[in-house]
Amino acid sequence: MQTKQILYVEDDTANQTLIKLFFKKEPFELTTTDNPDDALDLIKSNSYHVIIVDLNLRKEGDGAELIREIREVDGYESVPVFVFSGHDIHSFRDYGIEDMIQTYFSKPVNKKTLINAIWEALEIEQNQT
Repeated sequence: MQTKQILYVEDDTANQTLIKLFFKKEPFELTTTDNPDDALDLIKSNSYHVIIVDLNLRKEGDGAELIREIREVDGYESVPVFVFSGHDIHSFRDYGIEDMIQTYFSKPVNKKTLINAIWEALEIEQNQT
């Protein structure tokens, strides 16, 4: 099975470490970065199957702006994007990016729920190509 490339944009190193542990036995290669500028550079120079974005990186809502920018990069119009946030779902809706993402997760995220959601998104994407 081909290793799936996943980009995780998160400014909290503890959360980065946790997700790395979640993926340890999965065929996922995880790349992490802690800021939107580096994330865009990585996206433009690599091919990711899934992108996970923390909603608040350096400042409130910059994860939402990153998602808008990701959707403008050729080849990333439909790549599954997951949002992690400490905000509740009602606050998240204020950012107006619901139609640009696959799923929203409140932190802390459950390992099994996350892994299942990623596999489901990858299966849907594969069936569309």
